[in-house]
Amino acid sequence: MPANRVEFLGCPVDNLSMKEVLATLERYIETGEPHQIGVINANKLWQMERDPRLAVAIRRSALFIPEKAVVIGSRVLGLDVRHHIGGIMLLKQFLPLAERKGYRIYFLGAKSSVLNTMVSNLRAIYPRLQILGWHDGYLSAEADLAVRQEIAKLRPDALFVALGSPKQEFWIGEHLSELGVPVCMGVGGSFDVLAGIKRDAPDSVRALALEWVFRLVQDPGNLWRRYLITMPWLLRKVVYELIRKYRPGLQEGRA
Repeated sequence: MPANRVEFLGCPVDNLSMKEVLATLERYIETGEPHQIGVINANKLWQMERDPRLAVAIRRSALFIPEKAVVIGSRVLGLDVRHHIGGIMLLKQFLPLAERKGYRIYFLGAKSSVLNTMVSNLRAIYPRLQILGWHDGYLSAEADLAVRQEIAKLRPDALFVALGSPKQEFWIGEHLSELGVPVCMGVGGSFDVLAGIKRDAPDSVRALALEWVFRLVQDPGNLWRRYLITMPWLLRKVVYELIRKYRPGLQEGRA
């Protein structure tokens, strides 16, 4: 295990700053070898506990970047994880880097209307950004094959997949070698933010670990159940692990 990597609730987490993560992605692109980037948050951990296939898919990632709740939970347990590197945060930092470096990008997922708006916005903000292609996330078997063939032919440096979790992780894991893209990352609802449909959480909100509340207020219909379940679950798991440090052998029932 790398020196800057810890295990948090059964999942690897990397203690890297944003600058270090971006430098790592640059190295991946230089090698030309395919790498999956895992974004670790409460919902992902909850899903991993219930779906061993997802746990396997996530653990195959080359890099594990934590969102705020994971950072706080790690600190409570005395683990050396200091930096919140969420998916949307990393994507927004990577795009200007890609423009400067001439990296080529492909976007997959969301609705066509969202994608078209996002691409239009990005081209206005980053006029030299090389967007090789994009496709919505409504994939029939034929469309899925055509998209994979297109990506493999275009050979982008980075592929961002917004199919929702765990579908995006399974899709990347299944096709990573076939696609040969150096940087592949599932980004959930990030396309909505880049398209201007949803607002990104301000830094002040992230600093208070209330990004999930900000998202919930914007989309309560889709997110209320996720946060109602996963945030209390994460709190219980962290408290249990903290108690177990002082009572070795304590067994927890699955919940």
